[in-house]
Amino acid sequence: MPQRLFDLYQRKRIININLNILTAGMLAVLIAKYPVYLIGEWIGPDRLVLVTFAAGAIDMVVDVAIYYVLHWLANHWSPPWKRSRNAGPKRSFFRDASVVQFERAVLSPLYYLIAMGLMLWLQWGGMGHSWAFVVGFAVALLVTRVVHTAWGLRTGRFVDPPDERAPGEKP
Repeated sequence: MPQRLFDLYQRKRIININLNILTAGMLAVLIAKYPVYLIGEWIGPDRLVLVTFAAGAIDMVVDVAIYYVLHWLANHWSPPWKRSRNAGPKRSFFRDASVVQFERAVLSPLYYLIAMGLMLWLQWGGMGHSWAFVVGFAVALLVTRVVHTAWGLRTGRFVDPPDERAPGEKP
């Protein structure tokens, strides 16, 4: 069963792009929560705007690094049970991953407006900066996933790659 799920993950771009971005985004939020807390304490929790911008920078670095690893896993790594198959030409890893990252960069003003705006609003309402970071960035991630998915379906970016099995080989 895990093999079939992993095959589906690698085969369906709408699944692997969204799962990779959601996973990278949520892991980035979880990994960055404590550094955001420490930076916020160091800067001073009363300097909300500066703390919020620091949180955005930390999130961006961690998120992009995790995404590239997950993209390679989903689209360029060949698990042992698939290595004997006659695979067709592969897409360039950096080109393919960077196109998706470019699309995310285009959406980043929306993402950071929601994430940082909600984080600031929650801090002004009395929530601690590390939890305001978690809530704001998670909500922004979900909103931009919907927008990016609609864009990817419209442009064809989320179209599945051609089947790479040899002619006559069963799935």
